[in-house]
Amino acid sequence: MVVAAINMIRQHFATINRRSRSSHTVLWLMLLITLLVDFACSSALCDSGLKSIGGTVPTGNIVIEYGSGVPLEITCILQSDKIIVHNLFGHRTDSSNITKFPSHRIMFYKNAEIVPKQYVTIVNATAAQLHIPNPPVGQDTYYCTLLLDYERYQNESYGYPSDDHSYNMSSNGSSTLPTVQYVTADSDTNGSHPLGSHVVVCFNRVYVGYKPAIVRHFACISNNWVSLRCNWNTSENPIKTTYTLLFRLPDRAGGRIFINCPTDSDIKENTCYWDFNTTPMYRQLYEFYDFRLNGQNVLGNSSTFFNFHHYAHIIPASPKNITVIDITESSAMLRWSVGTMTNFSRGLIHKIEYKSQWDSNPKRWHTINTSDVQCVSLPSNQTNSFMYSMNCQERDNNYYYINVTNLIYPFAHYDFRIYVRSSVARGEDKWSPPGYINLKTKPSIPSKPPRTDIGSFESLTLRIDKSKRNVIIYWQKIDDSEKCGDSFEYRAYYTSTTEQNKTTIHYSDEIYENYAKFNELSTSISYNFTVYSSNKEGLSIEYSTIYVPSESQRLEKPLLLTKIVFDQRGVFELSWKNVGTTKLSTADELNYYTLFWCENVNRHPYQCNGYMNWTHVPSSEFRSNVTIFNYKDNNFYQFAISSNRRRLLSNGTNNYNKIYWNSSGMVEMVWESCTIQNNLSARKVENVWVDLISSTFIGLRWNIDCTDRIGSVGEYQIFYCAVVSTNNYICNGSMLSKTMSREAAQKDGGFILLTNLEPYTTYIVSITISTNYGKGIHSDPLTITTLGLGGDWYLKQEYPTYIKQIIKHNFYS
Repeated sequence: MVVAAINMIRQHFATINRRSRSSHTVLWLMLLITLLVDFACSSALCDSGLKSIGGTVPTGNIVIEYGSGVPLEITCILQSDKIIVHNLFGHRTDSSNITKFPSHRIMFYKNAEIVPKQYVTIVNATAAQLHIPNPPVGQDTYYCTLLLDYERYQNESYGYPSDDHSYNMSSNGSSTLPTVQYVTADSDTNGSHPLGSHVVVCFNRVYVGYKPAIVRHFACISNNWVSLRCNWNTSENPIKTTYTLLFRLPDRAGGRIFINCPTDSDIKENTCYWDFNTTPMYRQLYEFYDFRLNGQNVLGNSSTFFNFHHYAHIIPASPKNITVIDITESSAMLRWSVGTMTNFSRGLIHKIEYKSQWDSNPKRWHTINTSDVQCVSLPSNQTNSFMYSMNCQERDNNYYYINVTNLIYPFAHYDFRIYVRSSVARGEDKWSPPGYINLKTKPSIPSKPPRTDIGSFESLTLRIDKSKRNVIIYWQKIDDSEKCGDSFEYRAYYTSTTEQNKTTIHYSDEIYENYAKFNELSTSISYNFTVYSSNKEGLSIEYSTIYVPSESQRLEKPLLLTKIVFDQRGVFELSWKNVGTTKLSTADELNYYTLFWCENVNRHPYQCNGYMNWTHVPSSEFRSNVTIFNYKDNNFYQFAISSNRRRLLSNGTNNYNKIYWNSSGMVEMVWESCTIQNNLSARKVENVWVDLISSTFIGLRWNIDCTDRIGSVGEYQIFYCAVVSTNNYICNGSMLSKTMSREAAQKDGGFILLTNLEPYTTYIVSITISTNYGKGIHSDPLTITTLGLGGDWYLKQEYPTYIKQIIKHNFYS
């Protein structure tokens, strides 16, 4: 009513021509307005605790349902009896002589931003109203302030900044006003104020949100059938909303009564917990619960109902007391208990997983599915022996049993883990944590013998007695997982028969991880060697054999085995010279090569005692690439080759009923002595040394580089010169050189004489290879000082004849 009266007076006042207004009329109208404003302000006080010059209507917190069509309206009313407000009536016009009331100085802030003027209406001389038709969702603080330095904004209507100022109606969460200067409501002011000064009239907290929403994310879990906890998630809502949880037992008399949560955790934390000590306590024996979740806030209420299958949401504790009842080399009888879940009325299912120490993937578990197996229950007085042949889960009064069979590895460590789950539960998240046990299966005889090949032997004729030879037979080591017991070793032997038909077993003289050596065997006798795997439990059932023919029957050996090492890890190229007598395969005869390689921790010339493997190559080939899987950078790989023949023998009627095997055995088994890099231009001569020395010549020797085996070496160049001194290796004169062809170097065995030298003079010498790919790298330089005049030299007895001829040719011709 007061607002309407003021509006009516304001309209009447506006109709009076400004020039015709008498001072008496204006005074009368202003007095009436002042009386009405004072009357209105008497009920508009700020209850925020501020010492204020007015208030807002409504006061305090404002709650609005989003989307309901209800606008946000806040009326800010000044008290005219306050000095600040009263003084503003004395400045009623601006520079344009337009009448301005104190209400024109009222400004609204949302959090820290000025509300645009289009949302504010002047109600009367001391009141202005904020009106926002569709306020956004959020929790915001709206401030009503009175602008004191009016002249700063004299060109702006209603005292608001220009429209260039941005304003975002969404909540930004801020509750601080812009940085301005404020004066108190009781300040005694003469109307002069600092620029930017405001006085806060009042503020309201505005909550725009929703009625309580229906809860859709509700879950309960029973922990081992001894407690129950329910949790739920609620929707975001600026309006404070509380939820309370109640339950009832549908199968119980009086099941219509809902029972509260034991504590107020449902209201405070959106959770509720029951166990045997809470009031009400956990109702363990009821399979189903009915839950009602009530939501409440100032806008209304909601209820969500859930029918909860209690027994489908139990997560048992880990199985315990896991024990090995019996164990064999391939099976294990396990027993365990489940504690509180022993008497669970709906039954349990189990998941059993295991892995062994020898599994290729240590992270992979093998699963035994026991859920589909039905067995006769074990009587409580039955002995455990009844269970040993079973392959399913069983139980007596207190324990479960299972006999896990078909374990692959004897004498191996196995890790088992056992899970348990309610029979009516669904989902992998309902399994208990696992219970663990580690066991070791019993040993057995080795599962297999070592693997051999027709050519996996080496026959070495003795130098002293050509009728005798040492024979080395090789095999591929079996995997550690196949040894199956303690005291593992290999057994290698051959047998002979006396004239009295008595068989004698001859064991190897030396035996190692992948080869055995038999000393001083006859070169005129063929031998059949047998190799077993052995451990404390006995010999392997199967065995391997290697046939070594007499020296006269052995096939011709392949020649010049060469290994090229590529940059790619584990990739090699092997080349060799074909055997002159090698035949192509026919219908009744198979001719081929075997390429062997061995992984060794030591370089040549150590005998390889590591893992050996091989591949077969047709007899028509003389080159083959080999890729070694599981290649190890820190190990060395050596290669060998054998020439092999398999012939089908006829019994005279064109029926082949016997196979004849023959082989050259391994060539260069200690092992290949020729290794080159695929980058031939980077090769250099290795192992150059002084073989002879006198006052006027030097005899140099080096290992003939194996690059010439594949025809890549053109010639060798030897560079030498006298040096300035033993401390200064700069040439004292011209660098001299001498060239030696590949053929000459092969003929002379890598030997050359440097002649016409000065006595007692220090020379520096190096050698390079000229290949099809260009010049190679200089060998490591040697410094050599010739003997003084009268120095002697001699020919060692073991020097080859051709070296003696070279020297005699140079000095006795």
